[in-house]
Amino acid sequence: MSDKKFRLKFNDSNLHDSVSYILVSKFNIKPNVLQARIDGSGGRMILAMSGAENDITNAIMYLRSVDIEIEPLDNYVKRDDNKCIDCGSCISLCPTFAFEMDKETWDVKLDTSKCVACGFCISACPTHAIMLKLNL
Repeated sequence: MSDKKFRLKFNDSNLHDSVSYILVSKFNIKPNVLQARIDGSGGRMILAMSGAENDITNAIMYLRSVDIEIEPLDNYVKRDDNKCIDCGSCISLCPTFAFEMDKETWDVKLDTSKCVACGFCISACPTHAIMLKLNL
């Protein structure tokens, strides 16, 4: 079983495809929409997929065949530990709890596997220690 995150980009011709239903019914994928921005002309989605590696590969090929742009997301939030002052501003705004304070050392820890690239932490960081490595 594999868990992976992807950025999907839709256009007006494929916007109304039921991606979640197709992933479940055709590819035995368990989808989880982590973030979506969609309007009448297209949109973008951050989607987590759980399933067999081969099923995820086949699902990716299908999505590309219907002109949905898909890009894997891994380690897309970067923190400069030299700039971070462990103030905790990022913790209170993170909707997925990707940041947490170590109760013994008072260091802020980042778990990139929980991150959905919402960008809240970037605007909250007073020292600009956090950067997004992709353009949503």
